[in-house]
Amino acid sequence: MKISARGLVSGALLLVGLVLMSSALAQSAATSLKQRLVGHWQLVSVALGDRTPYGAAPQGSMFLDAEGHLSVIVISDGGARSISYFGTYTVDDAAKSMTIHVDGSSGGSGNTSGRSFKLLLQLQGNELVMTNKAPANAPGVIKQTWKQAN
Repeated sequence: MKISARGLVSGALLLVGLVLMSSALAQSAATSLKQRLVGHWQLVSVALGDRTPYGAAPQGSMFLDAEGHLSVIVISDGGARSISYFGTYTVDDAAKSMTIHVDGSSGGSGNTSGRSFKLLLQLQGNELVMTNKAPANAPGVIKQTWKQAN
């Protein structure tokens, strides 16, 4: 069987293309949840059960950096007080959760400085839904929906 130089080059280029494509797919599959969360997020909504304590059109920003620092500000359009806080966060890929440790806060329903919160995460495309596990004395599950701004 005779193989032409053109056929050999075409086959080699096809093989290189397949290797590069499979490498890119493997890298995107290996991207951790934390890496996908890093960046700037804009608030879409906050719900407490079927209520919207921050109103129909709350505004807010959340910044998460790769070193585990965060800052959040939520401006209320409803009855709840606006809130801002900053601190650190860790992500548990297996549990699809984030634990936030608040270093400083202002507004809201009280000072949350020094407290930690665990949030369950659902990330689909550029939308992030964060929910808490409601404690026994809480009025319900808080659901925050964010969209990626960057």
